[in-house]
Amino acid sequence: MSRTDGPLPRLFVTAMIVDAVGSGMFMPFALLYFVRVQHLGVASVGGTLTVVNLALIGSSAALGRLVQSVGHLRSLILGNAVRTVLFSVYALTLPAPLAVGALALSAVLDKAVWVSLGATIARLARGPASRRAFGTVGWARNVGLCLGSLAGGVLASAHSTAGLRLIALINAASFAVTTAVLIRLRGQAGPEADAPARTPADTATAGARQVLRLPGFALLTAAKTCFAVCATVVSTFIGLYLVDDARLYGWTAGAVLAMNGALVVLFQQSLVKRTADRAAPRMLSLGGALYAASGLGFALVSPLRDTVLPAVAVCVALASMTVYTLGEIVIAPTSDGYAAELAAPGTEASCMAVYQASWSIASVVVPVAGAWLLLTSASALWIAFTAVALLGAVLSARLARAERPVTVSP
Repeated sequence: MSRTDGPLPRLFVTAMIVDAVGSGMFMPFALLYFVRVQHLGVASVGGTLTVVNLALIGSSAALGRLVQSVGHLRSLILGNAVRTVLFSVYALTLPAPLAVGALALSAVLDKAVWVSLGATIARLARGPASRRAFGTVGWARNVGLCLGSLAGGVLASAHSTAGLRLIALINAASFAVTTAVLIRLRGQAGPEADAPARTPADTATAGARQVLRLPGFALLTAAKTCFAVCATVVSTFIGLYLVDDARLYGWTAGAVLAMNGALVVLFQQSLVKRTADRAAPRMLSLGGALYAASGLGFALVSPLRDTVLPAVAVCVALASMTVYTLGEIVIAPTSDGYAAELAAPGTEASCMAVYQASWSIASVVVPVAGAWLLLTSASALWIAFTAVALLGAVLSARLARAERPVTVSP
């Protein structure tokens, strides 16, 4: 494949943008869709996703072994193909048990696709190139998510189920196009590029314990869990915090979130290229420190709204999101690329599955703990956020002492 975008084929980057456009349309309105179109209660949706994420935490290594045996790129193609069918069915109003089952299947497929994606990138790029590759994918997905969220907002603003059904169908179309692009990419790469990994018996059956015994991998996964918790707090609670607790105008939350996406799109590629050769533990510690600083800034927004001018609170919110986004730009490609570097050859899928369980943990912990902290005190949520970010920074600093692995411990 001669046409590349950095370390990745351009077809691969194109597939990521197309996929993200559909996801950007559906994700912000997923809860609204299940409530209005499928007539599920908010508690049913939340309960289903919690149970699925708990199950995914325990079965992460098994999922990784499945992806490893099928083939990374082939698994990515199959996952998108099944999601094409699933989201086409979403256009119909399903009986409640089927709707809950479809929601659970969608969550499992999302995890499988992410594991396949991470393992595929780990196969395509190693060393510092893996950070540039993950940075490119992150940039491509943010471009797609920004475009998709704008289009989804227009359709959802009609407050009709027809608009929400159309969003689901467009998401299905994006998965179909992504599947076709990935099939073409696999055809260009040849069957050897995605052959199921042939590994020794001890690595082929690697479970979570064996993966976490890889030098540095447990520390990296723990640090990533801290950072995933911080990211989930921002995506889940920042709008509610700014509008309800800080009593700022609704446009403020939109502007803060839009700034996050815009900064990632504008600066992630250039920043990753400049820092890809720097030590990953040092970069992760820097990212954790930036997260912690942003948490302190967010904690000040509500008090400033009460004691100073609202305009000052708005400026602090925007500045805090800028600092947070810089941390995100540093952490995301660095941690993903470092996980790929630490993975022993032939265990990429198992390692990425265990590593990405951090997001499942955050999805289970943050909604409950975050809501309790926010009800207790608006500042308490961001103080806890800061503490978790600092813990992630400390764990990242300890990574510098870990040696890189060559095999999975039996």
